[in-house]
Amino acid sequence: MAREDHISPSERSLAYSDAIFAIVATIMILPLSGQAVQGVAGSKDLLAGLLKIWFKLLIYALAFVLVSSTWDTHSRVFRHIEKVNETIVLLNLGVLMVVTFLPFAFLMIAEYPREPAAIVLFCCCIAVVGVFKAAIVWQVYSRQNLLNEAEAEDGNLSSNRRRALLMVMIKPIIATIAALVSIGSIETAWAFLLLLVLEPVLRQIGEAVYHCVRGKTRYGLRVMRPSRLVSETAETSRLSCFSDGVYSIVATLIILDICVNNVPTAAHVQMHGSVVKALSNDAPVFLSYVGTFVTVCLLWYLHHTMFRHIRAQNSIVLTCNKMALLFAGYLPIVFKLTGQFGKEVGTGNSSLAVQVNSAVVFLASVWLLAMWMVASCKKSELLHPSAHKTMSNVFMIAHLSIYPVTSLVIFCLCFIAPINSDVINWVQIGMIGVFILMKLLRNVAQKRLEKGEAEISMDKTQQLSEIPTNAGSFRAMQEGTAVTTAV
Repeated sequence: MAREDHISPSERSLAYSDAIFAIVATIMILPLSGQAVQGVAGSKDLLAGLLKIWFKLLIYALAFVLVSSTWDTHSRVFRHIEKVNETIVLLNLGVLMVVTFLPFAFLMIAEYPREPAAIVLFCCCIAVVGVFKAAIVWQVYSRQNLLNEAEAEDGNLSSNRRRALLMVMIKPIIATIAALVSIGSIETAWAFLLLLVLEPVLRQIGEAVYHCVRGKTRYGLRVMRPSRLVSETAETSRLSCFSDGVYSIVATLIILDICVNNVPTAAHVQMHGSVVKALSNDAPVFLSYVGTFVTVCLLWYLHHTMFRHIRAQNSIVLTCNKMALLFAGYLPIVFKLTGQFGKEVGTGNSSLAVQVNSAVVFLASVWLLAMWMVASCKKSELLHPSAHKTMSNVFMIAHLSIYPVTSLVIFCLCFIAPINSDVINWVQIGMIGVFILMKLLRNVAQKRLEKGEAEISMDKTQQLSEIPTNAGSFRAMQEGTAVTTAV
């Protein structure tokens, strides 16, 4: 009985974990939006500056994918856990403690990519996370009262535990090999690190090999089928929480640079004569902030609108969501580049800054469109019945196409004529009106559709009500004919 008192629902632990993963996945952009962008600004040439930091931009992408993949594995482990005890809570805190250290490890790799110590540090973090997760799996399957009803009643608990252990240990095994070979060959170590990105595929291969070795060749071959990417589904509550966390943190990070660099000092106020004139000198930065903030909020709005209709996820939906969040994470850098170079029309930096801005927004939004298209192809499994209607699908595609089309048009126009940052900033702010207009058009179309359906229903009701009357008239006519014949 005393042990039962230490058991609680898992919801709060999961919410706390999702928040930590979202923060860690997003704040890794801070070093790039700070010192790296300052280095770009110091070069006076945006293209040359971007070429200097391309490797750091790539490292951020790899870091985001790996952190979000770690969150995905965490979500898969806790998918079968309904309750947690104090041991699991503490082990989960161990996972989160090491995950919060990953930004430092990734920054070390970005600064010293050929230093074995940097690679070993990162690999140790991945290995320790895997050990904590393996301990959680072992503890849970040793306490069946912590599992949900479906998993607890499954007769293959030992087999399920082995599968879960295999799932959480693939990354640590690869990371350990990378750490060992980094002492002799940095290139080989990087090859193993890149394999971490392909961990879902390797996990599927490992599971298939495991079943084939145990004599279940037919089941092992079935595991390797690509159809598993779309056939295996899960609920979307944790995916929505993680995504909300990323969008909210991105929307908040873009104000940090303004707080640090754009609060006028006493010297600036004295130089310009007043606080108002000192602030007006940074007007392009504030306008870029508003445009970027509106973009982040509307991207979240599109994501939120989609997941009101998406009731389940599969692997492809999850991948599209990761890519959408990844490129949304670049927006704090885009904001700084647009504010820094957006006015330099004569040098060509402004058009390049606008193109970088539009390209990132295009990639952050086109993956949302791809996610909806994937869900629409499997609407019976992934979408709510209310989203099966043609009009709902058409309007959703129209909403999701606004940003990709607009961004692509602006990107192409930069090749024709120089465009400064004011143009794209005002376009981004004006998107609020576009979405309001789309909402009004949808309301009008929906009212007309409902009115048409009501009229059709009324006509059918009237026709059905007239059937007995016509039948009575026909019967009366028959009786009248019979009387006339008798006479």
